[in-house]
Amino acid sequence: MEKGEMQLLERQTEISNQFDPPKRFYSEHALTRAWRKGSYVWATILLAFALVVVYYQMGQDWTNPPWGPDKSPVWINIVIFTLLLFWIMLLEGAHVSIVGLSSVDIETFKDTHPQSYTVCKWAHKGPNLERFIVGRQFLLLFIVFMVSRLGGSDGSDLENTGGRYFFIGEWEWSATADVIFIQNNVLLMIVIIVPGHLVSQLIAAGKMLDFLELPFAPIHTVMYPSMAFETLGLTHCCYALRDLFLRWAKLPPISGAKAHRKNWLYHARVLMSVCVVIFASVFIVKGLFAEQTGATNGVGWNKLPGVGAFFVCIFFLFFIGCCEGFQIAAVTLAKVPSSELRTKYPVAYRTALMLYTGRNLQAFLVGRQVFVAMLMVLLAKATGYAGTDGDLVTGSDWGMGRRFNEALLQTGILGAIFVVNVGQLSFRMAATAFPILFINNYVMYALLRVALLVEMTGAFNSCWVLAWAVDHTLRLQHDPFDGEENIKSPAQVVLDRKESMGIPSPKGVSPFEFFQPERDATTYAFEVSYI
Repeated sequence: MEKGEMQLLERQTEISNQFDPPKRFYSEHALTRAWRKGSYVWATILLAFALVVVYYQMGQDWTNPPWGPDKSPVWINIVIFTLLLFWIMLLEGAHVSIVGLSSVDIETFKDTHPQSYTVCKWAHKGPNLERFIVGRQFLLLFIVFMVSRLGGSDGSDLENTGGRYFFIGEWEWSATADVIFIQNNVLLMIVIIVPGHLVSQLIAAGKMLDFLELPFAPIHTVMYPSMAFETLGLTHCCYALRDLFLRWAKLPPISGAKAHRKNWLYHARVLMSVCVVIFASVFIVKGLFAEQTGATNGVGWNKLPGVGAFFVCIFFLFFIGCCEGFQIAAVTLAKVPSSELRTKYPVAYRTALMLYTGRNLQAFLVGRQVFVAMLMVLLAKATGYAGTDGDLVTGSDWGMGRRFNEALLQTGILGAIFVVNVGQLSFRMAATAFPILFINNYVMYALLRVALLVEMTGAFNSCWVLAWAVDHTLRLQHDPFDGEENIKSPAQVVLDRKESMGIPSPKGVSPFEFFQPERDATTYAFEVSYI
């Protein structure tokens, strides 16, 4: 046995002696592997079924576009829905590539990947990367809100068919199936999450450069729109929060080239953003308590009281914030030595052990994205006002008028501003300043376990099948710097963390490779997944 392998085995044994090994290890049991492989088939069939139902529903004009029903031809709604779904895919994949390449010298791929070089040269200049992340978050949420309205049911299938539940020809669904899968948009979530969010992320994670080289003009379809949304200033309050959190954490403020130019325009945008967020929050809370939003209207929701809707919305916001902050905290903690984590922050260490073992990292990324996208759809319904043409379903509009109601409340624009600032960006900024505090608790540990459980159900495992198919069709190549330890790409950061914790890594296999070995190593002394 080589010296390096001996040291690794000794390190694994040292870790295993610190904890009692689990009595059973289920994640790589033969039945578990069989279920996972079988889910690739039935989950793909489920996705195909969901696509048929969602597009059929749009074709019958039973959905709820943000500009109101009967105001645009059905085929226009279908085209817009499809284009926005494709745009979500581009935003997700390009985000993975642009952020992941921020630790790579862009001059090394100037000649081999010119499109990637052009995008990264602009994105990695000064504070542009942070601006891109903030703007893309707002743009993505806004698009998801639009898609959830274009493809979501508003109950008109019951009104327009004499009370019949969803049907295709002579096949009519039961009331329970209609409420769960149609009125609560379960099938729509599958359509948005799998082809929209997950496939491009899985592909871009290990092939960042080749993804940006695809002919979708990323600088025009991703960078410029994201920066334009950030320039609006509606999310600038997150920068003020970031500075405040850094001060509370007694950390130095961001300075140098990465710092924003804090001139009068910057401060004016921050002030405007704070005012807009407060304004949006007032109307969202008022709508929840007055039972004017989708959280208390529609089949399956109309029995929820206003107070209950408020607390449900708070729970959704907290959950989506935890999902956003977890990933930021995990990346930030990569700079903290494992020995320090183990001795000073045992829960964070325990969480990291589970996260980086076996295929758990990929499984968590899938489960986390399922949560985020699902909560986006639910929050779009919960924060958008019910009714059409500016007419509220009940209560007063405080004299704002029908145009205000239709343009800002019923389209969900104020809801999007509220959610992206309160539920997403604020948690990301908190996790940046307090990564250990954010992850060194059992709430985040439980979130990780739940995310792994969601992925294990297999309901969204069609994302792997689509990712394999698209990758095989496009013949994308791995990044040329894979395996170079001196380049701290996301994959190398994961490998370094696994080595420092004594978690074995198969040689020549990236942490983001599609086909992960069923077990990390047969000699692994401690099954970390079930500490």
